[in-house]
Amino acid sequence: MPNSSTGLRASLAHRSVADALRSYAMSLGCPVGYLERQHVATVERQGDEQQVVRTFVRDGVGLVSVLSGAEELGLKPAEVEALLSLTRREASPGSVIALRTARLTVSDDPAAVALLDESTLSPAPKVAGMLVYDPSRFVLDMLRHDVSPDAWNEGGGRLDSPHRVGALQGGVLVALATVEAPEGLLARVRVLVSPRHRRMGYGHAVVHALVRHVLSQGLLPVVRLAVGDHAARALASTVGFASFAQALTLHVHQVDAVAPAER
Repeated sequence: MPNSSTGLRASLAHRSVADALRSYAMSLGCPVGYLERQHVATVERQGDEQQVVRTFVRDGVGLVSVLSGAEELGLKPAEVEALLSLTRREASPGSVIALRTARLTVSDDPAAVALLDESTLSPAPKVAGMLVYDPSRFVLDMLRHDVSPDAWNEGGGRLDSPHRVGALQGGVLVALATVEAPEGLLARVRVLVSPRHRRMGYGHAVVHALVRHVLSQGLLPVVRLAVGDHAARALASTVGFASFAQALTLHVHQVDAVAPAER
């Protein structure tokens, strides 16, 4: 039953959590179910061209995933715990941790991960403006010219998305929700609202409409929430997203000098 209360937040269904963990296990390169059993571990993943280290933390479970075949990082237990601690603190983009053999920089990927399913989805809001599904490039350009290039990119404007929902006000696109191609059963949702039309319900309307479509496809909507972005966190909570885990992507920069892990 959808969450209809503004008080206690409904919990994610057990099946949703299990499906999300399986999808994350695939992307991290570990066996299905691994994240349910292991407490702290490192794994190697294959088929990833990016020189990055990925971390995942959920309750007492922590995992660090490194690229198979890459130059050996030789992570020691203390370094693994330092990376997981950085993730638990939801480190800001640009944060640096120095290992003995490499320097890692937190990418623009935020740390907090939230999921939504039928049990946590809030009631449909009163639609602000008129919703438009899969708007044309001409319509998308209305919003693109109203935001910065960085905001457009982060909000999913440049993505080759399988589905989008926008909100029109006075014939102009003022909000856009975009879903990425799914990884396993997880489909990441992004939202962008014109600076002049924020806190007016447009973001809520487009995200709610989009996640209902994602759920109808048998997928789980997921958002990654930037550190300090209180507006995005409030919006996600209002729609029904529930806290799931913390995850970071850290770019690898090899260094010659041996340096202790920064804390």
